[in-house]
This record gives sequence, structure tokens and C-alpha cells, in this order.
Amino acid sequence: MGYYSSLNIECGVKDIKKLKGLFAEIKLRIASDIAEDWEYELDILVVDEDGDIYLEDNYAKWYNDEIWIRHLAPYLDNGEIEFIGEEGERWGYFIEEGKAYITNYEKTKGELLTE
Repeated sequence: MGYYSSLNIECGVKDIKKLKGLFAEIKLRIASDIAEDWEYELDILVVDEDGDIYLEDNYAKWYNDEIWIRHLAPYLDNGEIEFIGEEGERWGYFIEEGKAYITNYEKTKGELLTE
């Protein structure tokens, strides 16, 4: 099941030329009607000339983020990718040394509020 969510990518691009090559290859696979489901999701992301990756619309529905995150990770610097769902739920991934790790969100009691 997919969830409409916003996407925040807080990591730089190691090699913009290779990343753009990946995106171009995916566009060709989609045009040839041989793309996999995860490639359609990756196709809605934009890579600008500065190497920033973002979602063209504010929200999208994701089904295969665990797959396409693994394909993006080798091209990204260390950082974080986070999804914020329509009901406030959060999930995400840490990118370290070209690999993706699931982010564990944990609630803990913080500081006492005082006047």
C-alpha cells in the first residue's frame, strides 16, 4: 500500500553525471514500456544542475521507495531521506557510504516544560 507524502532529500550528489545517466536510462525504459514499477516512481523526481533532487509536485504516492532508494544511494553523499505522510506519519532512510539504512523513529520523554 502506498501513502501520499512529501519527500525531503537531505543529501548531496556524489556524481551528478552518473546520476543523470541513471535518470536518462529510466526514461528510456519507460518510453520503451519495459520499466519496472519502482522506475516509474523514480521518474517523478527531478535532478537540477546543482545536483539537488526534489519532487516536482508537493506530494506523491509511494509504493516502492525501499527499492528506488537502494538504486539512488550509490550516487548520493551521506545524508537523510525522509517521507512525511498525509496523516503525519514519518519514515525514511539514512544514506551512508553509498548504502541505505532504514531510519528508526523513537519517541522519548524530553525536557520538562517550565514557566
